[in-house]
Amino acid sequence: MWKNPKVWSLAIAETISWAGIFYLFPAMLMRWEAHFGWSRVELTFGFTGGLIISAGTSIFVGRLIDRGHGRTVLTLSAFMGGLLISMLPLVQHLWQFYLIWLLIGFTMAGCLYEPCFAFLTRVYYPEAKRPIIMVTLVAGFAGTLCFPLSSVIAENINWQASVWLFSLLICGLAVPLFWYGASSKPDQKDARPAIRQTPLRAVAIPLLKSRTFWCLVVAFACFSLNHSMIISHILPLLDSRGVSPGHAIVAASSIGAAQVLGRLVLVAVERHISMLLICIGSFIGLSLASIHLAFAGTATLILFLFVCLQGGSAGTGSIAKPTVTADLLGSANFGTISAMVSIAHMLGFAFGPGLSSLIWSFAGYTTVIKATGLLALVGMFGLFFAQKLSRT
Repeated sequence: MWKNPKVWSLAIAETISWAGIFYLFPAMLMRWEAHFGWSRVELTFGFTGGLIISAGTSIFVGRLIDRGHGRTVLTLSAFMGGLLISMLPLVQHLWQFYLIWLLIGFTMAGCLYEPCFAFLTRVYYPEAKRPIIMVTLVAGFAGTLCFPLSSVIAENINWQASVWLFSLLICGLAVPLFWYGASSKPDQKDARPAIRQTPLRAVAIPLLKSRTFWCLVVAFACFSLNHSMIISHILPLLDSRGVSPGHAIVAASSIGAAQVLGRLVLVAVERHISMLLICIGSFIGLSLASIHLAFAGTATLILFLFVCLQGGSAGTGSIAKPTVTADLLGSANFGTISAMVSIAHMLGFAFGPGLSSLIWSFAGYTTVIKATGLLALVGMFGLFFAQKLSRT
């Protein structure tokens, strides 16, 4: 799999797409605040709206991929995302900023992790785990690409040039890589068996009555909410702790690398430790990360530990989520079950930026950090109770 050029193409395309469509927002947040004169709360509502659109359209995108349109979905979504990003420097009114990010939300649903994983599962089943891990290992460096590159361009030219550069990278590099990488077709003898015979209603209604399901929903919503609240405000959060701008850029850039490191550790230990324990450990790691974030400005070591704990825990938890879901809710009709659990996960990710802004506007970033630590603990207990209930 590591020698498969098409998987490598998808991995690089995902890295560029995540950098230019997702991480560009937190990287540019403080610059947009200064340039446009809009409040941080107003700006993050646009990003939140886009993420909500992405969550709401994910099932529709999944159905298109199931019907064999993965190549078109991934490629066209990336192209439209790059085009929309290029329009941000032309914005003059807040409603235009919101409209662009709402439209970007549709492209997120079509070219970020979830659609790519759905495509890989369809094409490489039952050996899809390896290409998925490979893509996440490479794309984990998206933040490492975005934060320093966008900062250097913005400092030496302006933020508009930085945005246009990422638009060019998406349209000129990620789009052709998606087109080539997604050209693979499933081997008919190994293709995933169709499960459309089970109506959505027949799967969804019993699931919605399951206490195990709702505990998992709470757990993974808290997980994504924690990470989204921190990542979307990472630079102002670190600034509030007294971290210098240079160290803040390095720290923000390194969280992605820490995610990759966490995933590599997971690959090494997955045969010896259950995914449930790994997932519980990731929640503990996120809570400890918030504690270290609170004191990140006091010592470089504390800042380093925050980066390792936040990135490593987010990296391992995101990989463990599908396996834990299957273990606790069953593998039958897993596509539907996974999508329903993932909606809560994606909504948590969507509301993170706006929630951080609201808490910050009323109580400051210290309260934001307390909230993220509490969310990690609530998620851990949710997962613990889900495991207990699944046995009854």
